[in-house]
Amino acid sequence: MRLADDPESPHTHSVPNTCVGKSERQSFVNSNTWQNLFLTALKWRQEKEQRLVGVDEIGRLFAGKSDGLEGVLVDAFGPLVVLTIYNPGLASHAPELLSQLKHCLPGDRFVLGKVRSAAGGFDFLDPDNVLGRSWTAREDDCLFEVRADDKNDFGLFPDARPARLALRGILKPDSHVLNLFSYTCGFSVVACRSGARAATNVDASAEMLTWGKRNASLNAVDFAVVPEMAQKYLLRLERRVSEGKITCPDVWVCDPPAFGVGRGQQRILKHFWTDFWGFVERLEPRAVLVLRNDRTGHRQKDTFAAEVEENFRGRFEILPVGFAQSPSLCYEGTDAYYKVNESLILLRR
Repeated sequence: MRLADDPESPHTHSVPNTCVGKSERQSFVNSNTWQNLFLTALKWRQEKEQRLVGVDEIGRLFAGKSDGLEGVLVDAFGPLVVLTIYNPGLASHAPELLSQLKHCLPGDRFVLGKVRSAAGGFDFLDPDNVLGRSWTAREDDCLFEVRADDKNDFGLFPDARPARLALRGILKPDSHVLNLFSYTCGFSVVACRSGARAATNVDASAEMLTWGKRNASLNAVDFAVVPEMAQKYLLRLERRVSEGKITCPDVWVCDPPAFGVGRGQQRILKHFWTDFWGFVERLEPRAVLVLRNDRTGHRQKDTFAAEVEENFRGRFEILPVGFAQSPSLCYEGTDAYYKVNESLILLRR
């Protein structure tokens, strides 16, 4: 990908001193600074990986505080480039930020703005009239349907690429992968493309599972889909395993949403993690890949790893999933407005 012409952007990944974080800094920032920040981030990724995300690829182009704007992400989903603003101090500047981003991109890209609203949802800016359109894009050797969808996100979360890479490393040729909260079945696509014998996807949304089956077709693989809440599925799985009717999948992937839905005791994630660790204890999968975001609001320990260690000390080898294989993600852990998934692999000793 060739960047748009840039007369004066620096070529290192150091960001200008006018880096935006809290609202009191806003007066020091103008559109020229924003354009320079975008260009600097794009050029750094191009130099780091000897290339930049292509027009048919999925990947992160700008990563919040790491690139100079707290709470601002830019992700490519094929030709669709999405600017997401979590920082309320920048919400009113969204049209100008989107315009400056577009100036930094080749002409074959479409842009879409996604801005966190005061009510907690998102407002969309669609200057290129892309909402409702879809494309096929790839991450590594897998193809995915991506959509400009204002209700269901875009079909794949770039944040989770390190976890998808890690999944490849724990599979065996006879592995059966259980993919909980599967969304559009991205982990199962990767698993089947990497040689897993079977995969079962569980999600409450039949619409997302249908999307996942289209992803399977794009990659010439197949897998099972189950439109059911994860907790209910695990109860049924445990019963059928205890009755000797089926064997338990040996590799589990668990990637619940950042925010549960529902009220009170019916909130979908209210008791999920306590229940989940119980199922892991009793059903004894060989390996578990878990992704967790602290926006769930139900964490009892300082870190996810500490909670897992307390539950399974000595019975699992617990390995953090890092970002070494995905330098373009370039995370700054202290971004005040956006927290990334904490991902762990549990390998039974």
